[in-house]
Amino acid sequence: MNRYTATVIKTGNSYALRVPKKYVEDAELVLGQKIQVGNPLPDTQSQDREAIQRAIRNLQRVNAYSDIKDPVTWQREIRKDRPLPGRE
Repeated sequence: MNRYTATVIKTGNSYALRVPKKYVEDAELVLGQKIQVGNPLPDTQSQDREAIQRAIRNLQRVNAYSDIKDPVTWQREIRKDRPLPGRE
């Protein structure tokens, strides 16, 4: 799959993508043609439920957290809260 560098431009009340001529030629586009483009950002809302369940089962199988005696103390040590810059 080829990658092209597009430039976002403002056109009145909307935005447009200015793409290289090679993009138009490769996609065999014609002036005025409307095309569907994919979402440039990954869908952060979807989760692979089965993958999460598999990961949890694997952690249970190997007793990943069996050496933690006091979960509250362990969490505090892991977080190591620190004062934020400029706040004391």
